Amino acid sequence: MTLTERYIAAVTTKVPAGQREEVASDLREAITDAIDARLDAQPTTPASAIEREVLNDMGDPEHLAATYAERPLFLIGPALFLQWKRLTVLLLWIVLPIIAVLIPIAGYLDGDSWGAVVGQTIGGTITVGVHLVFWVTLVFAVLERSGVTARDVSEPWSVDSLKETPDATVPVGDTIGAAATLVVTAVFLIWQQVYPWASNSAGEGLPLLNPELWTLLLPALLAVMAVELVVLIARQVRGSWTRADAWVTVALNVASVTLLAIPVWQHQLLNRELFTEIGWPDAATTVTLDQVEWLTLVVVAVIAAVDIVSAVRRARRVTPSRG
Repeated sequence: MTLTERYIAAVTTKVPAGQREEVASDLREAITDAIDARLDAQPTTPASAIEREVLNDMGDPEHLAATYAERPLFLIGPALFLQWKRLTVLLLWIVLPIIAVLIPIAGYLDGDSWGAVVGQTIGGTITVGVHLVFWVTLVFAVLERSGVTARDVSEPWSVDSLKETPDATVPVGDTIGAAATLVVTAVFLIWQQVYPWASNSAGEGLPLLNPELWTLLLPALLAVMAVELVVLIARQVRGSWTRADAWVTVALNVASVTLLAIPVWQHQLLNRELFTEIGWPDAATTVTLDQVEWLTLVVVAVIAAVDIVSAVRRARRVTPSRG
C-alpha cells in the first residue's frame, strides 16, 4: 500500500460508512492533483518526496475526516460556550458554599473529630465541584452534538439587552441568596425529621413539625421549592426578568403559603407531642402553640408578598407595557 493509500485509509476509517467511497475518491483526486502540480513546479525533486510534502501539508487524517463528516473537534464550541460558562459559574457559587456548610454540620451531628470534619469538608466540596463541572459540561457537549444552538437555550443577544435600569439584569448575589435560603430551608425540614433534638420516654425521636405532614404537605412543599430553585437558575442564565417570571413567582409563593396555611388552620403544623415532652408552653407562659403557628404563617405570607411585588415591578421595568 502506497503512502497516499495509507493516508486515504486513515481518513476514511474516521468518516461514516456511507461517505467513505466518495471521500476516498475526492481525496485521491485532490492528492494526485497536488502532487502533479508540485512535480511541474519542482521537476528535479523525487516524486516520493513530493508525495510526502503534500500529505504533510494536508495534516492529521483525523482532523481532515472531521471536516468531511462535519464533526466538531471541540467539546463545547463558541455557540454554547457562554451559556455553559454562566451556568457553571452560577452553580459553583450556589452549591459549593452550601456544601461547605452542610458537611461540617453533618460531621458534627455524627460526632466526628474536627480534623475529620475539615478533611471531609475540603474533600467533599472539591468532589461536588468536580462532579458539577463534569455533568454540566457533559450536558452541553451532548446538546452541541445534537444540533442545539444558543438560540434554543437562551434568548439571542441584541442591543435591547442593554437596559438602563439596574433591575433589567438579575444580580448574582440575589440569586445566590435566594437559592441558599431555599436549600437551607429544605435541609432544615429534612434535618428536623431525621435528627430530632428531643425524644419521648420510649426513646423515639420527636421532630419539631408534625410527622404526619410527611404524607403529603411537606413533600409537596419541597417539590415547590425545587421548582423555584430551577426557576432561579434559569433566570440567572437568561440574565433578565420577564413577565412569565413574575407569574411563576406569584404561583410558587401562593402555593407555598397555601401548603403552610393548611396545617396551621388545622392546628397541625407543630408536633404537639414534642412540646408536651419538653413542658412548653407551661402555666406561666401566655404564648400558645396556635399563636406560634399563626405568627409563622404571617411571617411567611409577608415575605411571599414582598417577593411577589418585587417580581412584578422588575418584570414591568424589563418588559414595559406598550400603549
